Amino acid sequence: MNAGGDDDRLRLFVAGDLPVETRRAVEAWQHHALEGREGLRLNHALHITLAFLGTVAAARVPDLTEALAQVRVRPCEVAVAEPVFLPMRGAKRVVVLRLTEPAGELARLQADVASALAATGLFAPERRPWLPHLTVARFRRLGQPFSLQNVNIPQFCVVRVVLYSSLLERVGAVHTPLAVFPAS
Repeated sequence: MNAGGDDDRLRLFVAGDLPVETRRAVEAWQHHALEGREGLRLNHALHITLAFLGTVAAARVPDLTEALAQVRVRPCEVAVAEPVFLPMRGAKRVVVLRLTEPAGELARLQADVASALAATGLFAPERRPWLPHLTVARFRRLGQPFSLQNVNIPQFCVVRVVLYSSLLERVGAVHTPLAVFPAS
């Protein structure tokens, strides 16, 4: 692959960022409830995935940025609910913290982001309903559920959306922001 060439491809996703205080609270919960569990790798790249695009030609990033700039980002109040193992059926792959949002703003934001991205022809929305969550750990191999501690993380507000590139490394994914869309 040539740097800057037309064949460059990026692994992309769009996410809502967490406030620093929320990130710290989630990391403290991870440390207390999950650290040291055999077969788990903690996720320190915490975010709320709104749309995963997968591999896209780097030359198309301006199209995505233009589409996302048309989405009205409003502040979204979000609460952390219970920890959940996914997928719901069968051997588990991840541990997530399910999110709730009484006003429905985050779900509307996700739908608007998905619609804008779909209009570019570079994204196909998933058929299953969107589950707002934070991925907090991944099983190195398929895992089994275990007892989880309750979560007591204060409600927080999502105030920006980010288009990220994600480079898979041995230690986990490295996320680089490509464009930021603050709430208005």
